[in-house]
Amino acid sequence: MKLFTLGTGIAIGYLIGSKRGRAEFERTLSTVKKNAAEKWKDPKVQEQVTKAEDTAKKYASEAAGSVKKRAEDAKGPVADAAVDAAARVEEAAKKAGGPAEKVAGQASAKVNEKAGAAGQKSGSSSTGSSSGSSTGSTTGTTGSNSNNGSSSSS
Repeated sequence: MKLFTLGTGIAIGYLIGSKRGRAEFERTLSTVKKNAAEKWKDPKVQEQVTKAEDTAKKYASEAAGSVKKRAEDAKGPVADAAVDAAARVEEAAKKAGGPAEKVAGQASAKVNEKAGAAGQKSGSSSTGSSSGSSTGSTTGTTGSNSNNGSSSSS
């Protein structure tokens, strides 16, 4: 076995290393390329290629539909989570007071606006009602901010 491996290595070295061997290698390579091109043009091969393309398109279409459906299903929960997070930030900012409360109120209003838009697109009624109640509290927060600001500056 070792002798066979040695002989194979010597033969490959000769083919690649010498001009005559390189010419033989180029001839063999061009023959392989020519045979591959002929096989590729064979109608039976092209039939199998077409089948493979159709199968790939079918599965890609099914996967895209599944991903789209799951993304649509996730819209409502994601919007609800964003509204809840904004409410928590708003509450923390109320405790901190000052400019943080104003910024949190503005951010909360934007989150509620975006969540409401996402709810309208997906047709989710729970998101719309959630954003409506949070928007009312955001307006109150902004109004209370001006009161807090004036009382702390006095």
